Amino acid sequence: MRNRVIEKFIDADAFARYLGIEILEVSKGSAKARLELKRHHLNSAGTVHGGVVFSLADAVFAVASNSHGTVAMAINVSIAYFRAVREGILYAEAKEVSINPRLATYTVDITDQDGQKVALFQGTVYRKRESIETLF
Repeated sequence: MRNRVIEKFIDADAFARYLGIEILEVSKGSAKARLELKRHHLNSAGTVHGGVVFSLADAVFAVASNSHGTVAMAINVSIAYFRAVREGILYAEAKEVSINPRLATYTVDITDQDGQKVALFQGTVYRKRESIETLF
């Protein structure tokens, strides 16, 4: 569903762009993204900063949850980290688990370029009444 409105929504995420997050695919209730890791993504221990992994997951979660065209805002999220990464590319895939008129829940798998799981993110959104078109 890479229509004009979702493209505007993706382009409006200045922080995701700043980090280098690229949205690869969008369909109703799901999205995929990638992030090529650079030196500025690393923490003091030389591994990818947990906030970078979280931000990648959060960005793809936002796209997936707003893909229905209704403004969706996070009300609860959590993340579990499985392994440290020092270089390469991270991928994130958001999938809708449950949706009703007001709430929707998503999982996001974060993997490295070899397909190994790096983290698991879970989030719930409140679905507002307005269209995402009203944001632009």
